[in-house]
Amino acid sequence: MKKILGVNISHHCSFAYFENDVLKEYYEEDRFNKIKHFEPPNPILEEYEYEVLKKFKNIVFDAVVFVSFVREHVLVDKAYIDNILKQVKTKDIKFYNNYHHIFHAMCGYYFGKFKKALVLVTDGGGDRIFKPCYSLQVMESIFLINNKKIKKFYQAASNIGLSYFNEFKNNVKEIKTTENGVDLKLTNQPIGGHKYLRYTLEAGFKENQEGQLMGIAAYKDKKTNLDKNVLEIANKAQEETLQDRIELIEKALSYSNCKNIILSGGYHLNCANNFKLVKHFPELNFFVDPIPYDGGTAIGVAYYHYEENFKN
Repeated sequence: MKKILGVNISHHCSFAYFENDVLKEYYEEDRFNKIKHFEPPNPILEEYEYEVLKKFKNIVFDAVVFVSFVREHVLVDKAYIDNILKQVKTKDIKFYNNYHHIFHAMCGYYFGKFKKALVLVTDGGGDRIFKPCYSLQVMESIFLINNKKIKKFYQAASNIGLSYFNEFKNNVKEIKTTENGVDLKLTNQPIGGHKYLRYTLEAGFKENQEGQLMGIAAYKDKKTNLDKNVLEIANKAQEETLQDRIELIEKALSYSNCKNIILSGGYHLNCANNFKLVKHFPELNFFVDPIPYDGGTAIGVAYYHYEENFKN
């Protein structure tokens, strides 16, 4: 019996305890400290005692495995990891850097129970595509997972929110290429979850309040005291990103005739548009990851690590 603790050290900091390939316990630290969207505080300045880890004080793990979004400085991740390792007992550790979208996909696959599925991840970022003079934040990915084996077909990345140079500095809006058998779209336009964030900020909401914008979109044609301009923005965000998701699903189907579709990544907290996708593609079998935001990557990383390292 292998005991694995998966740890997400980005926002929605979370912990997933697996025995072999079975999830036994899952916790998010913000349920204990009541800090919404909790992300570990900077342990370089002060160490943080995790309430969740008190539940595991008597367990010696075969591995503690970490995942995060790709930060500017890997030393910040190291400091978070070192702080957590002082509070658990383990025989081995592993930090998976730049695998963020894979672990969203593996979380959805774990819960979905399809043997074979196309997994679409739509996020506000997470992984990066590194080039000699710039790096772009990955917003969308398409995977095929067949009997727990992963094949990546496509990634779309944007420089929105990042420093960038050369061809992305001025007028180039999009580059399409293929690298190591994976189709890439590189752009300086907002895509994926970041497009929704842009509309959220435009409507006067704050980051992490995308859910409020999703919610009020339904009131566009109803009698309400809500600001009409805000309602227009909310409706536009829903309609545009829904069409983007339809096109992403169609792209996925161009790679494989698999009819099982798993949706993960923070965008797919959007229940209204998820339902519209199901109605638009009645011939497909949909499953929406129940923890599509970053918290779920703790499950994905632990499940992945067992399959790659311990399964006979």
